[in-house]
Amino acid sequence: MSEDDASKTLPRAKSPTVLLVEDHVFQREYVAQQLRADIAAEVECASNGIQALTLLKDKRYDLVICDLAMPDMDGIVFIKRLAQLNEKPNLVVLSSQPASLIQLVERLAISLGFKQLSALAKPLSSGELSATLRRFDSARSQMAMAKDDRDASPIPSGSIEILEGLIGNQFTAWYQPQHDINTSRIVGVEVLARWNHPSRGLLLPGQFLNTIIAAGWINQLNSMLLEKALRAQAAWRAMGWPLTLSFNIPVSLLCEESLPERLLSIVEQCGGDPATLMLELTETTETDDYSDYLAGAARLKLKGFKLSIDDYGTGYSSLLNLMSIPFDEIKIDQVFVQGAHKSPVAQAALESSISLARRLKMKVVAEGVDDPQDLALLKALGCSTVQGYLFSKPMAASAMERLLRERGSGR
Repeated sequence: MSEDDASKTLPRAKSPTVLLVEDHVFQREYVAQQLRADIAAEVECASNGIQALTLLKDKRYDLVICDLAMPDMDGIVFIKRLAQLNEKPNLVVLSSQPASLIQLVERLAISLGFKQLSALAKPLSSGELSATLRRFDSARSQMAMAKDDRDASPIPSGSIEILEGLIGNQFTAWYQPQHDINTSRIVGVEVLARWNHPSRGLLLPGQFLNTIIAAGWINQLNSMLLEKALRAQAAWRAMGWPLTLSFNIPVSLLCEESLPERLLSIVEQCGGDPATLMLELTETTETDDYSDYLAGAARLKLKGFKLSIDDYGTGYSSLLNLMSIPFDEIKIDQVFVQGAHKSPVAQAALESSISLARRLKMKVVAEGVDDPQDLALLKALGCSTVQGYLFSKPMAASAMERLLRERGSGR
């Protein structure tokens, strides 16, 4: 998801260490000189992936820059080997290969777990490299402030800690604002789960959600989060901010006939309106029976809830789902959004999805918006709503209330 002004940089206590993997002598020296001059980097060089892996056995580097077409071991195999390190370095792919191939390698690196990466075309621009390093620094700051659970251990399956947390009301709702793309006005929030653990501190869903689902406690967690979110929504409404709540529902729950009534009961008890609740059905999760999916979605609509197809484009039956269910919203996954301004393929996918949604009179929300150039593209394509660190980080209810007060009445 991303959590402070992306233009800010962190001061470096020491010169960054860089491993440059490039087989062309002139290119290698040129890029190394740029790195030393522009960011005062300590640069070591390798002419192929095999040499680079030898260096990596004895030293950890802050940044690895690698070409793709290299002898003995090409850049793609090298990246796969690099991904096996316990701690992955920042990665920049620098190549003169076609943009479509560079973007494919970028997707490969993401799938291998690289969180800090960029793909740049030759010849290297010092401005592009500096912007990439600023983005790396900002993202590292954001992840540290959010206590990213990437390095934390998940709670063991079946842990009694989770049950105690549910009984003790330790789970709470955080919120990431959704903004109107034309006015930047906050029009809704996505509800996110957090666990205020008494000894481990604030935990993110990656550390507990799978265990909760496997143990069959997801309804208890959802009820707790929904009630808190509805109370917060009522307070915001009283401030002049009638915000929509986007709330994730695992598709596997649609087989439960009691789900619509249970959700409606919570809404009514909190004085809410189901029409202001956008239930996000994650496209990458499935029910055992497609008829359960259809029946569950239909009954939620019957109760007055709005439905969003989450992670649109990443599942197996996107068009079939759109044809079968009267969704109110398409939520475009960040994999199509981030870096779209430099990817003709991603642009085509975005254009097609947004055009289809508009023809079906559906709202379009793009998530993971971190780059002003991606934002400009989404605006040009007609996207209506965005969320991402470029605008707002996920925050607790108290921080959300302060943000709304600072911005004045939503009317």
